Amino acid sequence: MASNKVSRRGFLRLAAGSAALTALAACAAPQPAAAPSGGEAAPAGEAVKLSFFNRGGQFIEDVMTTQMDLYKETTPGIEFEINAVAGANHQEALLLMVSSGTAPDIWFDANRTTGPLTRKGLTMNLEPFLEADDDFNEDDFVANVWIAQTYDGARWGLPWDSGSMLIGYNKDMFDAAGIPHPDPSVWITWDEWIELGKQLTLDLDDNTPNDPDFDPARVKQYGILADTGHGRQTYMWANNAEIIAADGTMPMDSDEFIEAMNWLADLGLKHYVAPSPAYQAAGEISLQAGTVAMNHLGAWMIGRINDAGINWGAFQVPYNKTKVSYGHYSPLCVYRDTKHPQEAYDFTFFATCSRDGQKILVDLGMQQPIRKDLREDFLNDDDLPAKPDRQAFYDAFENEETFRWPGDTIGSYFGGWYQVLLDYWGPYLDRLWLGEVRWEDVAAEVRAGSEQILETGEIS
Repeated sequence: MASNKVSRRGFLRLAAGSAALTALAACAAPQPAAAPSGGEAAPAGEAVKLSFFNRGGQFIEDVMTTQMDLYKETTPGIEFEINAVAGANHQEALLLMVSSGTAPDIWFDANRTTGPLTRKGLTMNLEPFLEADDDFNEDDFVANVWIAQTYDGARWGLPWDSGSMLIGYNKDMFDAAGIPHPDPSVWITWDEWIELGKQLTLDLDDNTPNDPDFDPARVKQYGILADTGHGRQTYMWANNAEIIAADGTMPMDSDEFIEAMNWLADLGLKHYVAPSPAYQAAGEISLQAGTVAMNHLGAWMIGRINDAGINWGAFQVPYNKTKVSYGHYSPLCVYRDTKHPQEAYDFTFFATCSRDGQKILVDLGMQQPIRKDLREDFLNDDDLPAKPDRQAFYDAFENEETFRWPGDTIGSYFGGWYQVLLDYWGPYLDRLWLGEVRWEDVAAEVRAGSEQILETGEIS
């Protein structure tokens, strides 16, 4: 593949949860680490058709199509059959396909579901394939990129998208408010962030939360959109709270944890600088929609923000007591019973780990590269954010003093049960964001249920 950058516009022209997992467990046993052999080879001259299950909408579908088109050019005899789901419930659709005997050979998974699917025996152990692959060299890759795919000492998927999480900000909104652009190398505190958010939040009459006539039910521009999903743990660590302790407990009822959770809720309920379900807001609220000045987001959003034409930059996630950074990658996974294990692995490796395949992801703003030899391509990309802001993504992921990941104390990403934990936490979080409870009201109960999931994978 030529090293010239792929044009994003050019390529566009070319181009549930835990209950179901429990029910499926009876017919899915964990797969041992076998050698990469077996499967049914296609007769000589006959094409191998790999079924691929995608998620995430049109942007992701177009990026994947670009990779597949290049792969078919360089690998004769491979065809793809694609199924897709745009919403967040790709796990439920995947489990239905498995139970009906139409499981895909490969699918685009999420960091939250790879662990549970692996625990239930649906993913293929890719470690033997990597060991046998002369093109794979561990030293070619950035450390920690495998955290959300590694369980019991083996990789069950290979990173396809994502990277570090930072605060993306709209430069034009800062300019309109007369606020200097943040320095990507300077960390700000929670209090400083809230004060910025108050100056950048506007209701329909252009009042800010600092004005007596501000109406939190009629906001047209929010100052802050904190990530209360994947990024939520960053705020816990930033307040010296722990999610999973080294002894396997989950001290979600500590004073530090309670303070951080209530602070997140109060961004919308008390300070009015962030959206809250307590105040209905119409339309999309995001940096790319032009309705938020500062948005906690991941590197996987770079292409979509640029396609929206936003003039933006990035800086580190604010802290209260301790500076903390975080990032993750979501993988492509291979089905444990695929009839074409080698062919499925070969494409998965091309799309995730080869230089040619990964350069497409970097050029189209889908990924902070996991390959070290694509670092300069990422940093010197002509698209926004600018190089100093792009450097902040690496500063987050490669800083041993600040980088954390959930489960790093026990060596397992959420213990392998992230999606199950999310399913359990959901109702409690909904009530917190609505202002119906404070975290101290539910903390002990949430801790007990979370610790049971971490130990058994089951919701009580």
